[in-house]
Amino acid sequence: MRGLAAITALGVTVGLVSGVVFAAGAVGPNGMRMGTMPKHLPKPGKPIAYEAARPLIKYSDSAGMLVGGRTHKTVEFLGHDIRIVMVAVEPGSADQTFEIHKLVDPQVEVPVGAKITVTLLNMDYGAGMIHGVVIGRAAPPYKTVVPVPVAGQIAEIPLTMPRTAQSVRKSKYFVATTTVNAPRKPGYYYYFCQMPDHAKSGMYGKFVVVP
Repeated sequence: MRGLAAITALGVTVGLVSGVVFAAGAVGPNGMRMGTMPKHLPKPGKPIAYEAARPLIKYSDSAGMLVGGRTHKTVEFLGHDIRIVMVAVEPGSADQTFEIHKLVDPQVEVPVGAKITVTLLNMDYGAGMIHGVVIGRAAPPYKTVVPVPVAGQIAEIPLTMPRTAQSVRKSKYFVATTTVNAPRKPGYYYYFCQMPDHAKSGMYGKFVVVP
């Protein structure tokens, strides 16, 4: 009940990818496969079908470059125009997790000053499985409620609703996007879900701005 009451204070938004045109797969710096991404950002509205969500999942699973082996769990994004798709609790993953490059809550590295488009696809299901993303200097351990904005906040994706049905293929999905610029100085940050109890339960990861 405490968590549900806090939803009203934090706000909940939904997004839509509608009629988007997908670009051909691209290869980024150092031969990094970038996959496909919608040319247009999600707009507020109805949720998208599984068929429309699949390219976002595929992009999330492949974009970026794994650094230091899977045990290190670092995904590096290079270039001046970066797109990161974060999946909230992809089916088969543990509760209260983000998936990027098929990794759970990996460290993410981006270059200083880069333009970053962060997209959140909420694939979670169930009451209260509302997720968002905040990137800032607030570090773990987290309390039940993390007031936002946080110190050094870079970006925020408001709370986004869970999928509409238990069936993964028959469900509809909510998407939200924000575009920001990385700080012009290197530094350590964290991404986390601002839904009450979620960051405290482990829904966070390190976000590093590198030279």
